[in-house]
Amino acid sequence: MKVTSLELENFRNIASARLIPCGGVNVIFGENAQGKTNLLESLWLCSGGKSFRGAREGQMVRFGEKLFRIGLTFEDRQREQRLIYQSSGGSRKLLLNGVPLKSGSELSGEFLSVVFSPADLSIVQEGPAARRAFLDNAISQIKPVYAKYLLQYNSVLEQRGALLREISLRGNRAADTLDIWDQQLARMGTAISIFRQDYLRKLSEVSEKVYGGFSGFQEHFSLQYESSVFGPEDALEIYSDELIEKYRNALRESLENDVRMRSTGKGIHRDDMDMRVNGLSARSYGSQGQQRSCAIALKIGEAMLLKGVTGEDPVILLDDVMSELDQGRQDYLLNRIKNFQVFITCCDIAGALRMEQGRVFHVEKGIVEEIPLERIRSGSL
Repeated sequence: MKVTSLELENFRNIASARLIPCGGVNVIFGENAQGKTNLLESLWLCSGGKSFRGAREGQMVRFGEKLFRIGLTFEDRQREQRLIYQSSGGSRKLLLNGVPLKSGSELSGEFLSVVFSPADLSIVQEGPAARRAFLDNAISQIKPVYAKYLLQYNSVLEQRGALLREISLRGNRAADTLDIWDQQLARMGTAISIFRQDYLRKLSEVSEKVYGGFSGFQEHFSLQYESSVFGPEDALEIYSDELIEKYRNALRESLENDVRMRSTGKGIHRDDMDMRVNGLSARSYGSQGQQRSCAIALKIGEAMLLKGVTGEDPVILLDDVMSELDQGRQDYLLNRIKNFQVFITCCDIAGALRMEQGRVFHVEKGIVEEIPLERIRSGSL
């Protein structure tokens, strides 16, 4: 999958811009707050996702204007496609190859992309919730039924929590229906655990190779699923009554504590993903460069798995990735990611000097200009 052209009108601080990227690495550089990330954000919107910056669409319209418009032309393995994305005052108009779409969710699977932003460092640096969110979002892209199970699980979890609070107040008289909720949690929680273990096993294999490339194979990166219910001895491969019963037993064993805390203490909503560099916790002992490398390796690994399932090469969007990375790791991003179209934003033009091939774009005050790589290398900017 390749972007062949991107046109923007009144998007953020960009009044008008047209970008013709290459099929390999595209570096977008400029000082802070000039509009670099806006280009990546517009591409991400076209994949059907919400802003990775947490913004509402009304905040993306250029000041003083009424609407923004994105025009995206891209190629998949079958054909060239054209997407028009227009938003005004909370009203959105989407056209794919001239055919109106009812919602942004219909873009899912049409234009595939994976994004890394500085906020994704939370996957490594913060608590388990950030890592679970990463896993849930990544698996949902390739297994839509997973998102359905997760939604159902959270609904039952909420019902069980309400019942626990009632038991805490009224005693066992309110516990009659608890086993019903436990049975549902055990069934869905077991299925979700198997999905996560399977995905993480595959992600570990590809992201370890990416991280090895980052470090010149001087450091070893590993991933492991940490379940609050199942142990290393449990083969989370086949959905079985034995696994479901183990999940139910874990809920029974923690009931007394659950009633006291008025919440469910065990289950997939408490699980984690352990990341290690050279056998040590990346969160506790990793340097800033190692932590950034871990997060980027996960994202590139996500793109590789998405390609394996869909047969399409997702576009990789890397926002502000160069900081905290040494020259060897920067070289990997600029020259060693093969078979993917990549967009990289950075503040320093020095990164572009290490590019073997690709295209370079400068952004200043919302104005986008392509600069020939030869001109950068000659120092004639």
